[in-house]
Amino acid sequence: MKQNHKKIRIYSENLNNSVNTFEDFLKVKSGLLELSTSMKNDLTVGSFFKSKSVSTMEKVNLFEIALVGSMHETLFEILKVVIENNDINLINQIDKHFTLLSKDKLNIAFVEITSSQKLETALMEDIKSSLSEILNKKININFFVDSKLLGGLKIKVDDVLYDNSLLTKLENAKSKLIGV
Repeated sequence: MKQNHKKIRIYSENLNNSVNTFEDFLKVKSGLLELSTSMKNDLTVGSFFKSKSVSTMEKVNLFEIALVGSMHETLFEILKVVIENNDINLINQIDKHFTLLSKDKLNIAFVEITSSQKLETALMEDIKSSLSEILNKKININFFVDSKLLGGLKIKVDDVLYDNSLLTKLENAKSKLIGV
């Protein structure tokens, strides 16, 4: 297990060293996500890369043919090494460690906004730019819809949740009324 931590650190540090802009970060992040999602959702892909009966060279060759030019160059080269070393099972941990390193290096905040209904594109852009300005960070933002909220927003910035939803306000009022 300690060996895996060392490998994860080496792979993710090399990826982190290759990103110098927020755009580079997004390219690497999306490439890692695509590979991870493909392996999880398409059992053929996952089984192929984890197979003991397929040679490492065949795996690398197919990877090169399928994905050359479609992802960040350094990510492509590092993933070839990951495949050569049969470390494909470490992709999720590499992604997490890379994200933490890049978050500090590039001053990025990860934000999740949950609303009771789909927000208009202009409003989403306003929220993103306002949060970026307030936090003085680049924002990696995801929007979600949860109709149970009734109104208002839940905003999660990194690990801090700001809940201004109508549902939470009603639950808090109920608790005060019944003395809980």
